[in-house]
Amino acid sequence: MTTEEKNKLLKEFLDKFSELENLTLENYTGLKEGNKERDDFTYWVERKLDTFGGIKGGSSAKFGIYKYNPNKPPTNARIGGGYAWSGSFGKEEVFGDVKNKLCAIKDAAENQAGVLYDKIEGVNLASTYKWKVAFLYSKGRLVPVYKIEALAQAAKRLGIAVDSKDTIGALQEKLMGYYKDKYNKDNAQGTDIYSFGAYVWELGSSELLRSNQLIKYGAPGTGKTFTAEKEAKEFFENWLLNLSGTNNLPKFEEHYEFVQFHPSYSYEDFIEGIKPVLENGNTVLKLRNGIFKAFCKRAAQYELWLLENFPNEKIEDITVGAVREKVSSEESSDCPFTFIDKVADNENIEECIPPYFFVIDEINRADLSRVFGELMYCLEYRGCKGKIKTQYSELQSDDTDTIFYKEGGQNYFFIPKNVYIIGTMNTIDRSIESFDFALRRRFLWLRVDPNKEVLTDYFKKDKKFENIIQSWGKLNAEINKNLGPDYQIGHSYLMKLDKYPDTTPANYKKSIWEKHIQPILEEYYRGMGKEATDQIDKLRKVFFQKSDGNQS
Repeated sequence: MTTEEKNKLLKEFLDKFSELENLTLENYTGLKEGNKERDDFTYWVERKLDTFGGIKGGSSAKFGIYKYNPNKPPTNARIGGGYAWSGSFGKEEVFGDVKNKLCAIKDAAENQAGVLYDKIEGVNLASTYKWKVAFLYSKGRLVPVYKIEALAQAAKRLGIAVDSKDTIGALQEKLMGYYKDKYNKDNAQGTDIYSFGAYVWELGSSELLRSNQLIKYGAPGTGKTFTAEKEAKEFFENWLLNLSGTNNLPKFEEHYEFVQFHPSYSYEDFIEGIKPVLENGNTVLKLRNGIFKAFCKRAAQYELWLLENFPNEKIEDITVGAVREKVSSEESSDCPFTFIDKVADNENIEECIPPYFFVIDEINRADLSRVFGELMYCLEYRGCKGKIKTQYSELQSDDTDTIFYKEGGQNYFFIPKNVYIIGTMNTIDRSIESFDFALRRRFLWLRVDPNKEVLTDYFKKDKKFENIIQSWGKLNAEINKNLGPDYQIGHSYLMKLDKYPDTTPANYKKSIWEKHIQPILEEYYRGMGKEATDQIDKLRKVFFQKSDGNQS
């Protein structure tokens, strides 16, 4: 859609809903009846104006009050006259409150530029919804991105300082300041706010927002394992911003697990199996959880609590307010949501389930079909709907803490929706064939190549070593030409200054070649006899060649 088409669509909305104080409940929310196209306010904001930033999904409770399908009445809300809402007030009172909040958002967005961000932040409506409405009325004074994780990540990548207490409003203000300085200084013609919004979304969209399971692959030494943990931590910290100002915040270390696969790794290590246990000085065999199942049990506590306390509801339809009401009525105990005290009632509780990260290093070195077993189905269908019986389901018991989820007297296992699996692998590893097509299609694949910028940043404090970067680049160009990109030398092979203190650039270069690069090249060319010696010698000359053609 062109900018002109977007402006035309936005004008149509603004003309239609220019006087929110006169908005009726029938014009605010509705249902599609027969072939009649919906034309109400919430439908416009959520569906028709999706090009201005998506807020689809989750519960309609984000609208404060909504018309529900009579064939599927909600069980955790008050209902009347075909409408549903939370709280103890009546239908008209609730709608009047929602309308006043929308009018306050519209007024702040249109007229109160100086206090725009604080005013909207203070309105008690679901965050994605209120910020989308604010953008629509803001005359381009807001970024059309409404997820705090994406805003925070984009700000960091643009070099903008992000504080752990930043709200959506604070991040909007920072990003709009950047936008005005860089693209729209003195009202000069520049990048329009729609394009900037798309740029922010792209910068802020971690691959983990696109897929719960991904593989980082590429040449050895490209930092796949390092970046896996770094990006998981970044994602977690950005998610924490949803809970800004709250107490009892979860800690990343409790939500992260690392394991390295190897050829003898098994299903019993990963999921569960019979293992020797010492009891009263005697060795007995008992069923024990593997590392991944134990991890999933920790991650699933939120989903399992919701399943137990809201058995007739979809998790995406449960609000924070409904959880609070359940806990305060003492109908439930042991609620794991101890950190939602500052979250608005009409926010979706699913947004408050913390992410958990399981990193599998060298994932292709194990026999994956044997390790994953029946988990293939769980990888595709997350949560309770993807439940399966494991090989040892019949042996599971409370006594051994091996029961994961019970339904109809049967024991099941599933991978919780909030578990992110990140695998890393070197593409030259001879074990790569262990990834069959069925398993491959269940992962998002991200290639990680040697990165010159990482080396430039690494050597910037001691620039006398910078010449090695140029030599490394030429070496990789030659390797790429002869062997292919998967055989290049990763940047981490050069990042060894701490291992060689007080060295000179010439000695450092010599050490890097002899002790780090040459051994891996010998492995590449193993079994090729004299040809291997000739090829490695040729690559050595490329690496040590000076810009004037002489050897360094």
